[in-house]
Amino acid sequence: APTTVPALFTFGLSIPVGAALGGGAGLFMGTAVGATAGALSGGAAGYGAYAKRGEIQELRTKTVSRISSGVDVVKGKAAASADYIKDKASAARARVVGKSAA
Repeated sequence: APTTVPALFTFGLSIPVGAALGGGAGLFMGTAVGATAGALSGGAAGYGAYAKRGEIQELRTKTVSRISSGVDVVKGKAAASADYIKDKASAARARVVGKSAA
């Protein structure tokens, strides 16, 4: 006598089981491919930076030098402005004191 398979094991569970297996396989493959791509691109970037480390160091040194000289210019201008304001305040104070003494 032929045996009949209940619908639970044919169409009823085949779609969810297939979805779970497919999702798991996709997750695994996606993780593997993504990790490989990240390792390759990270390695290439690291090698490129290592190969050009002398040029990068030279560029860093020049940049720090330019920034340092710019900071010195700004400090000089700030000091000159402070001296100018002090001189003007002293002159104004002298005029006010001179008027009140008269």
